[in-house]
Amino acid sequence: MNRWTTWVLPVLLCAGQLALWPGDDFPSVTAVAGGAVILLIGAALGLRTSRPVEVTVAVVAGISLGTWVAPAGQLVAFPGDALLVISFADQVALFSVAALRSYRATVLTLVGLVLWQVPLTVARDGVTGDLLPDLIFAAVLYVVVAAFGRRRAHWRADRSEAARRLAEATRAERDAADAERRRLARELHDVTAHHLTSIVVNASAAQMLAAKRPELHEEALDYATRTGRETLAALRELVAIMPWDAEPSPETVPALGDLADDFRQLGQVITVTAPAGPLPPALAAAVHGIAREALTNTLRYAPGAKVDILLRHTGDHTELVIDDAGSVAAPAAAGLGGGRGTDGMRDRAVALGGTLVSGPRDNGGGWRVQATFPHLDAASPQFAAAFPLGGAARGRPFGVRVRGIVGAALRRVRSDTLIDGALMAGALILPVLSLILGVEEDGITPAAATLILLALLSHALPLFWRRGHPWWALAAVALTAWTAPLLLATGGAPAVSASIFLVTIGADLVAVYSVAARGARPGLTWLAPIAATASWSLSLAVMVLTTPQDPPREALPTGAVLTTASIAVVAVLAAVALTLPMTASWLTGWAIRRRRTRRLDHEHHGVATALAQATARTHEERTRVATGLRDAVLHHAAEVPAAAEAGDLPRVLTAARQALTAMRALLDGLGRTPPPTAPTPDPHRSQPG
Repeated sequence: MNRWTTWVLPVLLCAGQLALWPGDDFPSVTAVAGGAVILLIGAALGLRTSRPVEVTVAVVAGISLGTWVAPAGQLVAFPGDALLVISFADQVALFSVAALRSYRATVLTLVGLVLWQVPLTVARDGVTGDLLPDLIFAAVLYVVVAAFGRRRAHWRADRSEAARRLAEATRAERDAADAERRRLARELHDVTAHHLTSIVVNASAAQMLAAKRPELHEEALDYATRTGRETLAALRELVAIMPWDAEPSPETVPALGDLADDFRQLGQVITVTAPAGPLPPALAAAVHGIAREALTNTLRYAPGAKVDILLRHTGDHTELVIDDAGSVAAPAAAGLGGGRGTDGMRDRAVALGGTLVSGPRDNGGGWRVQATFPHLDAASPQFAAAFPLGGAARGRPFGVRVRGIVGAALRRVRSDTLIDGALMAGALILPVLSLILGVEEDGITPAAATLILLALLSHALPLFWRRGHPWWALAAVALTAWTAPLLLATGGAPAVSASIFLVTIGADLVAVYSVAARGARPGLTWLAPIAATASWSLSLAVMVLTTPQDPPREALPTGAVLTTASIAVVAVLAAVALTLPMTASWLTGWAIRRRRTRRLDHEHHGVATALAQATARTHEERTRVATGLRDAVLHHAAEVPAAAEAGDLPRVLTAARQALTAMRALLDGLGRTPPPTAPTPDPHRSQPG
């Protein structure tokens, strides 16, 4: 709602009230004072979208002052009705509070308005027998207005959520290619770097120590054969599945102890300290990926160094620390890194809301990688991925969130129930008032009045199910319309009560509207006004022609044939009269349904389109990387086990280095995200992982 449309209703209320009062019959002072109060209330209403609670207070003060100023005589319909038009301002203000503020603020404002009505009514009308009914009516009216306001609040919340989803989808579509490039670079680095680097390290050591330890030659060839085959198989699998799904399953991630055993076979001295029990899958994948990259870096730049791995849970986070003692006598395999290891480790930590610091240790030399993962709150988007069962175990955050969701659902149910109850009451007002007048003026007996009241209730009660089961609600309303001719024909209701049933058509109109707005099979909802019109017209014709008359109707000479014809004539006339209101009710519901459907289709289409484009961009990146792997990397990777089986260690070393170079070139094409902070370089890590 823009700033201009917010003033439309206040202007209309003020114009209508000024046209009604003050007039020429009142002194000029009263006219000026009344006009000032009216303009004050209208000006306050213009600010209701930004400060609804304050506006309600101002409106209450204005109406109270206007009641004191206004004449007490009857101006339109009842004594003291000089402020009849502007008196709706408090309901407008309450609606704004309910629509724009919290449930608690709505309840407090509602209670305040109900309590305010007591002195206002007494000051205006005095203490009379109508005081309690007037207060009850005002309270019910306020409750219904608040319910409509809360319904509007839910609508606004739904639109806001839809807008948020669309914004997220649009952002995901915009960033999909970059995000996928970063993820693919990390995954390729993790899958291949460790294996190829270990082959280079082993082959280099075997060549340099060939004179002192000739047995290393066969060990290096055997390791290159086995590891080269594993690397080749992993790359081929990536090429095959990458265009569809390159994300590995976190449930298959090995434990830290198994990862350490793999590196111990390469000469690393590794100590692992970790708590017992499995980690949540997403956290386990992040810990494994960071530890693998850190150990691979140690193998490159500090082979043979002592490495300590510490995984621990503290009060509010999980911490992974990997320390190495620095360079030892063995030479470092320099030039193997692509410069993405630290970025990839940091991406894994940030994805779960954590942080990562990599740099020289403060004492004793060496290098430290420290990752911290928070114990995520149940409301965070990362919680479901990292701790799928942790919320229930952690207790309070999950419980508080569940209570909030349940409370919101109950508040929504209350609003809808109150609105449906108000519609049912609206459909009963005229019939019940007619019944009361009939009891007082026409002498309807209590027994007959009870039967009539039950018939009226049965006709309006199905409106409570109009949202969930509109077709069934319409069928029940149409069926209970026949209670009127049944009571009149059997003498359960006197003939003078026939007019009472004529004003029960409001329930039928609401039922037709509900079918048009909410009914299943939208293409068939046009049958609702036809069915309701036919049922009501026939029941009306039967009621008119079978009701005993006073004096009695003369016998019809043609008997039942003429009676049937008479029923048909009356039914047709009634149908003609009912066609316009029934059609209008259906058209209103159909228009609202069409508007709602268009809005939802627009929202869903926007989200679906953005996600589809994001998927397309992701697939494009995967296909491009798979093509690069197949054309540039697989050839050199296949050469490694082939050379090892042929016993050619220099060729193994050359092929492994060429595979790493090709992989680095491919990753360079994917782009690189620089780290937020650059740690102080270590001499033995001139090219970090």
